[in-house]
Amino acid sequence: MKIFITFSLTISLTILRSESLYEIYQNAGPGNGYDKYMVLDPSVIYTGGFGTSVYSVLLEGNGAVIDLQGGTGIWMSGDESDSPQLIIKRCTIMNGGYYGVNFSGYGNHEIIDCNFINDEWGIQVGEHSSTTIRNCNLIDNTYGLAIIGLDAVVNLAYCNGWGNTETYMSNCPG
Repeated sequence: MKIFITFSLTISLTILRSESLYEIYQNAGPGNGYDKYMVLDPSVIYTGGFGTSVYSVLLEGNGAVIDLQGGTGIWMSGDESDSPQLIIKRCTIMNGGYYGVNFSGYGNHEIIDCNFINDEWGIQVGEHSSTTIRNCNLIDNTYGLAIIGLDAVVNLAYCNGWGNTETYMSNCPG
């Protein structure tokens, strides 16, 4: 299965065109109850990440690949008075130099049906964030999932992890 996924991504990366994920984020309008409603095209490779502490975001991946090209990934940070939500569905996030997705501060988030491949930390959940991660694959990262601090809450269901050099999941209190 790992060979098939790697082969499929290699073929896809050589055929498909690319666009900046940050530009898609900047141009996204409101929709489905979110400040930013992003719908990705599976025939496009999206490059780079984005982050916010202001807008709620629904990212409909539709099977698209997000290649972070060694940079930081997608992040969301909220505080007690403003904790926007980030929902990510059906995409592959790969080649993050530090993380694929990072949640810090306050907020309720979801990651559904996603692959995290070759990121330093596939998913990082910290502080007072509450995150549901369902039906995801954490493949060839240093850490698949890192939970930072004692107040982070993660609901993990139906996920797989393999080839992560340190560990599939790490709890890093304090």
